[in-house]
Amino acid sequence: MHHNQILLGKHLTKYKLLFFLLSIFFALNTTSVAQSVSTNGPTDSLTVGERFNFALKVQSDKQYDKIIFPDSTFFTNHIEFVERKQFRVSNFADSVNYSLQFFANKDINIAPLPVQIVAGKDTTTLFTSVYPLHFKSVITEQTEDFAPLKPIFDFAMIIWPWVLAALLLGVVAYFLYRKYRKKPEVVEEVEVKVPVFINPLQTLEQRLSEIKHEHSNRIEKDYKHFYSELGDSIRLYLEEVYSIPALESTTRELMRYLEAFGVDLELASETRAILTEADMIKFAKTTPTLDQSWQAFQRGLTFYERAKSYDIQRIARLKERFEAQFKKPETDSEERVDDLG
Repeated sequence: MHHNQILLGKHLTKYKLLFFLLSIFFALNTTSVAQSVSTNGPTDSLTVGERFNFALKVQSDKQYDKIIFPDSTFFTNHIEFVERKQFRVSNFADSVNYSLQFFANKDINIAPLPVQIVAGKDTTTLFTSVYPLHFKSVITEQTEDFAPLKPIFDFAMIIWPWVLAALLLGVVAYFLYRKYRKKPEVVEEVEVKVPVFINPLQTLEQRLSEIKHEHSNRIEKDYKHFYSELGDSIRLYLEEVYSIPALESTTRELMRYLEAFGVDLELASETRAILTEADMIKFAKTTPTLDQSWQAFQRGLTFYERAKSYDIQRIARLKERFEAQFKKPETDSEERVDDLG
């Protein structure tokens, strides 16, 4: 009898342990299902520099103290963080909306992002799914335009006799015109002035010379004006040669454009150094020394020398496209054929 009671007690202990483990399993499974995070972002393709919204929404079956969403450090790899807004929908749901900017030149993914739910002393971490972003190029290749096929109509009457008669009348009218036409009056050709292509390198060289002359002759140095003129001369050159909105972009946005368009690394490095120092003078209101200002000007000269060797082919193509707009069509050969007839 005593032996049976011992066996019964062991069996009850095993059942209690099994029941405890099953309770923990179902509790964890219920928690994982009851708490979820979803994403919402752009479905269309994005161009370089385009801004878009990306939202995270958390749903829970129990109240929580706070939710910790990812900050700006989680958005890298050609995605620029602009701002975010968090909205607590209820005691059981919360959401955040990110304003981001796309700077990739190919399709990329937003990696899984961690979201922490804090309830008392417990913290649960959820991860979002991978979200794809598709790249859309603004450069289109020139191809021949093919006219659509037109339907063939059945005519109720025979038109060939009318077509032949029209052709015959046309031939007769042509010979009569050639026989009795008046000699064309000599018209003096008015010389049309063709605009001259302005080389961006020459413009940059001239502006650097003017900046140097003004800064050297000014007794009281205006460093804010000096750095502004130096930075704008670099921005204007990049905008004219690479067709990017350099004058309207921030320094960070401009560097993203240079990376996306594959601009020479040395040109990009000198641009970053000049514009970063200019931003410090303008926004942080720091006062440089005279030597520092001339060092910045020397970077501008280094930028000019590098651009003169690296962008020579690109500028030559710009000149060809500019001059092609003003070329007259060749019709002199056709007029000589008419005179011989």
